[in-house]
Amino acid sequence: MRHALFALALTAGSAAAQDDFAAAQASVDVILAAAMDECRAAVVGDPQAPEPELVVEPPAVTWVDLDGEDYRNDVVLDFNHVLCSLNFSLWHGTGGSLIHLITSDGRVGTWTGGLWRMDSFGGRPLVLIGRHGGRCDGYGAQPCVEAVSVFEDGFSTIRPAEDDPR
Repeated sequence: MRHALFALALTAGSAAAQDDFAAAQASVDVILAAAMDECRAAVVGDPQAPEPELVVEPPAVTWVDLDGEDYRNDVVLDFNHVLCSLNFSLWHGTGGSLIHLITSDGRVGTWTGGLWRMDSFGGRPLVLIGRHGGRCDGYGAQPCVEAVSVFEDGFSTIRPAEDDPR
């Protein structure tokens, strides 16, 4: 069932276009398979427990352009919309859930956050992620936003304060 939710709706359907989506789709599948394993692990050893299901709501997967090449062949996989049927809080906390940024070549960067949105800076795509206020030296509900951009070798963002040598 999960694969049906992520079936690619390619209008022209060329082989090259499908290849552009393959690595990102493969990364999505690996992450969701690991999530299903984690969901099952929550009930290991309980013979009375029903088989858990991985609930993947439609907003969980959004095809976007992360690298500025004008193609929507990168993915934001938002675990705010992925749930374990036997433990709805498995990946959810006060700081939000896992948000995976996945490039068309399969690179994955992961943050925690509640909301996210695409924006741009200097003509380049930028992902804004709403973080727990504690990441901004504040309290939980304090507005705190982290900006992430993609470049040829990875993801670019501000170094966390605890890593700052100043």
